[in-house]
Amino acid sequence: MRLALVEAGLGAGGTERVVSLIVKDRHARGDEVHVFAFISDEDDSYFSLPSGVIVHRLPDAQVGPFSRGSFKTVKRILRLRSELRKLRPDVVLSFLTKINIVSLLSTRGLGIPVVVSERNNPDAQPRHFLWNMVEPLVLRQAHRLIMQTEAISKTLPTSLRAKAVVIGNPCDRSRDLFARRALRVVAVGRLVDQKGFDTLIEAFAKVCAEVPEWCLTIYGEGPDRHQLQQRIRARHLQDRISLPGVTAKAGSWIDDAALFVLSSRYEGFPNVLMEAMAGGLAVISTRCDFGPAEIIEDGVSGLLVPVDDVDRLAAALKTLMLDDSLRGSFAEAGYQTVRRFATGTVMAKWDSCIRQVTATNRWSQGRSLKKGAQ
Repeated sequence: MRLALVEAGLGAGGTERVVSLIVKDRHARGDEVHVFAFISDEDDSYFSLPSGVIVHRLPDAQVGPFSRGSFKTVKRILRLRSELRKLRPDVVLSFLTKINIVSLLSTRGLGIPVVVSERNNPDAQPRHFLWNMVEPLVLRQAHRLIMQTEAISKTLPTSLRAKAVVIGNPCDRSRDLFARRALRVVAVGRLVDQKGFDTLIEAFAKVCAEVPEWCLTIYGEGPDRHQLQQRIRARHLQDRISLPGVTAKAGSWIDDAALFVLSSRYEGFPNVLMEAMAGGLAVISTRCDFGPAEIIEDGVSGLLVPVDDVDRLAAALKTLMLDDSLRGSFAEAGYQTVRRFATGTVMAKWDSCIRQVTATNRWSQGRSLKKGAQ
């Protein structure tokens, strides 16, 4: 089977991580796997990909009147369409809202089935009104809509829900619940408003004097770095709060931490929250839409607090930083919770979806018959 996976980039985000796992699984099954990303030729993948996988880099023009906005989108559609017309994949898997629209428009009339995956909260993302008008119409062309939670699937128009398939994020990691851990709170994500790191900094500032041995480390990069650094300096906490950037090794932020916090204002299905639980960390999360409340049982496998509530988040931090036993209890319960998202289980769901879609595709059937006759 020949697959084309389309994503915005090859960075360190949760979407890129999931794509890399799907790529590895499909490659192991013997598929011919192609990855398309709108990046420059110099950009490498943060997550490792098998050597047999073909990566197609589709750079965006960086200067000129046609390098942004609608013009950039049109250029992406035309470039991707040209590549897919030549490749003739059996199926296209697309990830993230705007890339999904690009993929669907790129394949229009080509007879290639497209499976799109929504990776965030579609109602909370800032978008131009034209995207909001176009999206429901274009999504009708998709053969399947992969949603990460039942709650997100319910945001779809009624006419599209029959195409929806709920598949959570895969998560596997060995852990040592009894490892000696640094007294460190960690948070991970792009440094943008969505992640609520400003609220986390304020909450930590309220209680840090009572837990002088603890520190806070926020991993990630993004446009809000300067703003967050200013906030840290204003609280005179440069020696307690750090922003070291993206880790050199995927997932290594777990190794030197005792407590994880997801302070997001909205999410799709937070990879890092599950990684933390699978890695044996006690967790605190906002009760944001969507995902955390479907993963954490409040008071059993972690703590849930309202979005942007500095006082409640500060109280949750204090509770867990001062109670080793409770952190251990949450860590054990959290680890058991995320076992249902084992990579093998999740990949089997993706495989079922892909096979259902390609079974009705005449191009795929013709290729399979030709291969069988050889």
